[in-house]
Amino acid sequence: MKFGQFELVRWHQDVTPEDSIRRAMEKIELGDEMGMDEIWLAEHHFSRHGLVSGIFSLLGNVAARTKNARIGTAIVVLPFRNPIQVAEEAATVDILSGGRLTLGVGAGYQRMEFEAYAKFREYLAVIKQAWKPEPLTFKGEFVDVQDVNVLPKPLQEGGIPSHIAVSTSPESVDFAASQNMPIIVGGPTAAMGQVPEVLRLWHDRMEHYGNPHEHIDLAVAVNVYVAPTQEQAESDIAGLEDVIEKDFARVGNPRTADGKTPDDYKHWEHRDRDRSVASQRAQDAGILPLIGTPEVIIERIETLRSLGINSIRCAFGAAGLDQGKMLDSMRMFREEVMPHFAEESVVAVS
Repeated sequence: MKFGQFELVRWHQDVTPEDSIRRAMEKIELGDEMGMDEIWLAEHHFSRHGLVSGIFSLLGNVAARTKNARIGTAIVVLPFRNPIQVAEEAATVDILSGGRLTLGVGAGYQRMEFEAYAKFREYLAVIKQAWKPEPLTFKGEFVDVQDVNVLPKPLQEGGIPSHIAVSTSPESVDFAASQNMPIIVGGPTAAMGQVPEVLRLWHDRMEHYGNPHEHIDLAVAVNVYVAPTQEQAESDIAGLEDVIEKDFARVGNPRTADGKTPDDYKHWEHRDRDRSVASQRAQDAGILPLIGTPEVIIERIETLRSLGINSIRCAFGAAGLDQGKMLDSMRMFREEVMPHFAEESVVAVS
């Protein structure tokens, strides 16, 4: 089992944005010391759901304050960006981190982040080509450049490893597989009852396109909070993110002000219903939140392993939680949960 860390940097109403970012950096430094395999940041805009709007600026600081963990974007909202600038900034962070960057990209899943998938796909192609040794020449619907020398180039040979965030739609998973790219599972697929199905679909489509995939353990983002007793674990974080969730409900869907859903996001039309069904399915399968005592967390991670999930990205605690409790919980996870799990993977039980 591999353990990573996932930071949204949500903004609690009783904490300043400055202090929210400072607290997140303390968690990131501790995560690196704990031996986290990866540390991922999420880019979001315009809401309390996440303060990381300048993701490459923050990643430069993360690169300087960590030594061992790979660092990643989960995700860069690509349609918001100039793809050539993304290629340059990502390459710079890759150099600063000593070749530890993984670039996760997506179209976003908040209403004000949405753009057509055509633009997203073209931008992704531009970035990949920009990392090649020769000058960039690209003529598309949205990008038209000739002989542009995009610098610097990434430190990692062959370019920066890149992942695509997917929704539950078969189309998004199929596109990732067609590009021979791993997927990021979280956000819209966070209802854990949907995750095993999405992972299986990706492996099936990778097989269809003839891409090697058996060696890849796709990570799943999950909320984690460990405390000495189950009662304390549940009460410490109860209600802390209610205001954030209310704000997220306002912006976290593609519907316009008149209630219409863009054509590219018709698969979201019944998302709330589908996630409710999936959540119940997860509970029926014994998939429960990773909130509780070390013994409870171990048991619940073992359930995930039985489904073929061999890598999780831990979103520790909750926004607004006392920072002392937050860091103590992470240390308890390191000392009493992580040693339980061996390195070998577990194949999903059908």
